[in-house]
Amino acid sequence: MKEFIEKEKARLQALFEPFNTRGSWMTLAEKGRAPVWVGVVDGFTVTRVAPQFDAGGNVTRVDFWLLIRLCGYDEGFQHAHTIKVVSWSQDDTYLLDLLDDRDRRFHIELIFPDQEPNEAADWKRWRDYKTGNLDRFERIDAELLTEHTRIAEEWE
Repeated sequence: MKEFIEKEKARLQALFEPFNTRGSWMTLAEKGRAPVWVGVVDGFTVTRVAPQFDAGGNVTRVDFWLLIRLCGYDEGFQHAHTIKVVSWSQDDTYLLDLLDDRDRRFHIELIFPDQEPNEAADWKRWRDYKTGNLDRFERIDAELLTEHTRIAEEWE
């Protein structure tokens, strides 16, 4: 079981690698409401994986907990969130849709600099800032990962 969980966690984390390395933006939509711009995202980290089984012991789906760090996450807790993803879809390599356990839809798209120059500029400024403050972000990232892993593990 542990081996399955580790492989599944790595497979799911790989879904987010293009978004983590090339930059992305995200919107949030709740049923009956228009999507809301969340912002430019620094990165996504899968912190926990929970396979669901049928009566025969077959995996029917895999829920996972995702740490989302928005650009500016060093400015306060409101820029880092954990969600429990119960479903996801990817119609193209440049976008990803997540459905959480509260029936909210998170829509994620890669930043295309020629089409979204403001977001691309924000992403570049943020990455330059992080590069210039590596020691600070190593500490912040370790603290956030510990805290949000605990949140995921305590989630019911």
